[in-house]
Amino acid sequence: MSRIGQLGLLLPLVLGGGACQSPAGGGAAPVTVVGQWGYAATQTSPVGATITGTLTISQQSGRDFQGSLDATQVDGQGNVTHLSAVVSGQVLDASAVEFAAFIGLTGRQHLGTIAGDSVHGAWVEQTSGAVTSSGSFAAALPVGP
Repeated sequence: MSRIGQLGLLLPLVLGGGACQSPAGGGAAPVTVVGQWGYAATQTSPVGATITGTLTISQQSGRDFQGSLDATQVDGQGNVTHLSAVVSGQVLDASAVEFAAFIGLTGRQHLGTIAGDSVHGAWVEQTSGAVTSSGSFAAALPVGP
């Protein structure tokens, strides 16, 4: 099964409320994700696009974290769209993280694998239970020259 397919199977659990609850009862997170992450993503469906920007995780309490995403999306025709999102997520374990980037009322659900100072994985956006866009992403610390 593809990574997007696996993510699609997990989203009903995440959207069903599991994303707001810590699996270990709010204990200490196995990793800290606070910081400014360089963010890059590719949208593969419904049309191709690239997304680049900064993912800022400003607050972490146990496994739960919040922040923002400030990015630019460029589609295949060269159209540029600024994306500003509120981010809310959770460290699942020492090697996995999930978060939603809410652009307006729509959330792009991300599921990623942590490797050192980077994370990579897949994202999907759903509206009324149907996948409207999807792709892959990567983020790395620190942001800078």
